[in-house]
Amino acid sequence: MYQGVIFIYCYLTNIAEMVLQSYYRLEAWVEGLPRLKYAIAVGVASFFGVFAGSLFFQGLTTVHAVMMGVTTVIVYYAFDPR
Repeated sequence: MYQGVIFIYCYLTNIAEMVLQSYYRLEAWVEGLPRLKYAIAVGVASFFGVFAGSLFFQGLTTVHAVMMGVTTVIVYYAFDPR
């Protein structure tokens, strides 16, 4: 019984380490982007987040997701929060 628990713990620990490594690589890549590309990346992420939420809750439409993405690009480009 303990061998199974130890195996599962080691397996989950490796997955967590892989996820953290991927996150740190993505973060380093995003920090190196120029201002416009950074704004577009955040806008695209915002679009997909709102679109996924609209599919899940069925309250918003694709138009709302597009407007949110475009607005996020404009705000992030104008104010550059980095």
